[in-house]
Amino acid sequence: MYVNRIWQWVFGSGLVRTSNDFGRLGDRPSHPKLLDYLARELIADGWSSKRMIRRLVSSRSFRQGGRPTEKAMVVDPDNRLLHHAATRRLEAEAIRDSLLAVSGRLDRTLFGRSINPHRHAEDSAKRLFSGPIDGNGRRSIYLKVSIMAPSKFLLSFNFPDPKLPTGRRDVTNVPAQALVLLNDPFVVSLADRWAARLVGEDHSTPEARIEQMFVRALGRSPRKEESGRWVELARGLSDGGTARLMTDRAAWKNVAHTLLNTKEFIHFR
Repeated sequence: MYVNRIWQWVFGSGLVRTSNDFGRLGDRPSHPKLLDYLARELIADGWSSKRMIRRLVSSRSFRQGGRPTEKAMVVDPDNRLLHHAATRRLEAEAIRDSLLAVSGRLDRTLFGRSINPHRHAEDSAKRLFSGPIDGNGRRSIYLKVSIMAPSKFLLSFNFPDPKLPTGRRDVTNVPAQALVLLNDPFVVSLADRWAARLVGEDHSTPEARIEQMFVRALGRSPRKEESGRWVELARGLSDGGTARLMTDRAAWKNVAHTLLNTKEFIHFR
């Protein structure tokens, strides 16, 4: 069962999709011999999770592209045979950490005390206290989880109920998530922080700055037509010429906020 959990974490779906049920009522494994082989290898490697993860991410299956062929989609539309890398949405904690990293606010310090999530109202009787909006830049693993009131931001992106065991998280795509990315003070403040960094950096042209933003947020350079549209957006948000635009923090805040709201930012393929 543990090997199946590792596979699920790496590939997004386990060889047995019902992670909590390996019994007769659960799902049948898509690759039973592979599951048995990996279980034996895990034992032979001294139950090392790191070695198993290294084995999986070095595999040909993991290194596939994300664009399936028409024939493959006809034969295996659910991709149970892993003929391409499925598009996946980041988990709640990864979305929050990505926002911190892109804005330059992420604190990579290991260990330390947990941080209270930001709350609109405190309740001292229940020991529900509020922390800073950005959690002092600490990774989500250091956010304190309360059964009574977990982080609302994480809950918006399917953070599991801490009262219940969850073998596989739900993955939803609902309007409330878009509203969170648009209006949450946490996201807005990080967009402003990113803009402050951008106007302080030495970019010769708006195109160069847009390219740097794409690489930082999406891990790729913009295509030519994309670069043109984003530069046009930036110019439309500023009143002056190129010189004024490059130091217009408000304009770049809106550009940064828009980029953080793209589907590609919270999905990977």
